[in-house]
Amino acid sequence: MKKLVVLITALLLMSLTHAQDAGGTAIVGYTTPNYEQIKKDCADKHSFRYYPNLVKRFAAVDTSLQVEDLQTFYYGQAFLDGYNPYQRYDEFDQILAIMHKDEAPTIEDTRMIVKLANTVIAKNPAEPMAYYYKFVGQSMACEYFGGDTAGMQQSQLQFQMLFYTIASTGNGTSPELAMHVVNTSHEYMMMGMYGFQMKEQVLMSYNGSNYDMFVIDTNEYGVDTLYFNIDRIVGVWSSLFADNEEVKDTATGLFLELGERFVLELKKPKRKDSQFVLVSKERVGDTLVCDRDSLFREPVPKNQVVGYFCPMRLSEDDETVFNCLVFISNCRKRWLYYDTYISTDENGKNFTPTSNNGMPRGVLMNEMWPTNVKILNIDNIRTKK
Repeated sequence: MKKLVVLITALLLMSLTHAQDAGGTAIVGYTTPNYEQIKKDCADKHSFRYYPNLVKRFAAVDTSLQVEDLQTFYYGQAFLDGYNPYQRYDEFDQILAIMHKDEAPTIEDTRMIVKLANTVIAKNPAEPMAYYYKFVGQSMACEYFGGDTAGMQQSQLQFQMLFYTIASTGNGTSPELAMHVVNTSHEYMMMGMYGFQMKEQVLMSYNGSNYDMFVIDTNEYGVDTLYFNIDRIVGVWSSLFADNEEVKDTATGLFLELGERFVLELKKPKRKDSQFVLVSKERVGDTLVCDRDSLFREPVPKNQVVGYFCPMRLSEDDETVFNCLVFISNCRKRWLYYDTYISTDENGKNFTPTSNNGMPRGVLMNEMWPTNVKILNIDNIRTKK
């Protein structure tokens, strides 16, 4: 079954990249989402972009939907009750378990994939991966059992409409042309559909907006970095702390001044109540170069984390300096999570939150900011979400 899934995905990718020019840019005009207007339209029962109406039109695969309509449909989910920018669906895990079976699919397998995908669509009709998985299940049924071709084509079109909705916001080759997403998983979806392999991820702030920047492996498009605008994600995350004066004005965790190296250790790692403690902290004087092959090759003992909060250049030839947070983790529990708060005040006042969705074991530049960020508070360091 694995080979069939790969073939189906390859065919879908071909149909997506066919509408691309040689530079990898989708043939759609770039339109930055107008979030204020989207929020207003979604809730206005008299608007022709009232969200329940868009849901019905999308379900009917209404080909008269324009870019602004589709953007309201996709980005409008970020203004609905219960929106979670880190939403993960158990149904997708069940689908993947079926898709990764070694043996050929049964008719029951294909029906279950479609059923699980429809369950997610009922929860969130603007979730693109639900239509992708539904298309995969229907494609399997058509390949082996003479399934519903019309239904398969409808799911394919619905996925493509959402894919191009995200692509309509930019080609991702710079912060100004960043693709806008409302769920972190959609970043990986877009990269996967373009055939990009990620080497490194960085959370950065630039000109008042927030971005996930991905360093991309060698590819046919010659793209080396890809940017996603995550303002809606960070905005929702930050709003959780809007009325919390303690978080805004007081450092409550690991307090770092720019130019420091620190070591954390996970105490009692096998216990549920295990916690990190500060082992050491020291000054680092010079601007560093974020070179994975030299600076960050230092050995780290098991269950420890070495971190740098320092001015850094991304390469020897790059003159631009960012204030960066880099972790080198060797925790037995692979993923590490924490909350970060930044301040431009050298006295450590008026902290504002940023976001982090977890990091794997190894070296990772976690976040980067303009050089006016002077103080960092890392709080709630943990190995569980």
